[in-house]
Amino acid sequence: MPQITWNDVLKPGDARLFFTREPLPAFDPTTSNYSVANAYWLAELSRLVYRRDVAGPAARREMLARAGLEELRYFDSDVTGAGGFLVISRVSSPFAVLAFRGTEQKIQDVLHDADARLVPAFGESVGVHSGFKRALNSVWNDIDAALEAVDCPIFYTGHSLGAALAVLAALRRTPRAVYTFGCPRVGDARLPEKLRDIPIHRVVYGDDVVTTVPLEMFGFRHVGTEHRIGRSRGLPLGIEDTVWRSLTLPPRAVADHAPINYVDGV
Repeated sequence: MPQITWNDVLKPGDARLFFTREPLPAFDPTTSNYSVANAYWLAELSRLVYRRDVAGPAARREMLARAGLEELRYFDSDVTGAGGFLVISRVSSPFAVLAFRGTEQKIQDVLHDADARLVPAFGESVGVHSGFKRALNSVWNDIDAALEAVDCPIFYTGHSLGAALAVLAALRRTPRAVYTFGCPRVGDARLPEKLRDIPIHRVVYGDDVVTTVPLEMFGFRHVGTEHRIGRSRGLPLGIEDTVWRSLTLPPRAVADHAPINYVDGV
């Protein structure tokens, strides 16, 4: 496997190849249980949603079309930086996916990730991450309206910040299942109980550092069933490493957060 680069971690939308596994596994919209095939599709969509271009041979919509998917709506907030897309497969057993975009190199994303106060959820008695809640609120009205028109099984997914938004979205409208990749902790100890009836599959690659924050000592807890995959592909920092390598390649815990790891690892 190739070494993970900083670009893999920070700019996953620059990738040019998606859905390259052959044969392409069949997505099963009838199950809410963990499925390796479904995890692969949703990991790819969690990576593809970082692409913002819509025209050209390697653009987002072209990549979706090659996988038999149609983009129904793209969501984007100039205020918070939150975004995502709603896509549908119109095969004999249709399904839809709401995929949220993760953290980009924008000040809005950084500020919302850092705003880790626990605040009341959407009319609920549970506490959730303030920045994540505000990010979802900034795009939810458009998402909710688009979901009204979907009459097939729908799955929520996302990577990093996008994973956190997928979990919070499940509080507002119930999907068939949620698959998260590299998800930070989203809420307090009451959140897992509130979401106990929704299948949430929390996929963690190697030593992904983002899955360790915010810290439990501040009241945060994970939700869903954990699925551990992969072995670290990052640079193990030690005295044997050159300064140049240490500066140009991400350390292990950071490299393991790269979306491509989740695609290759499931």
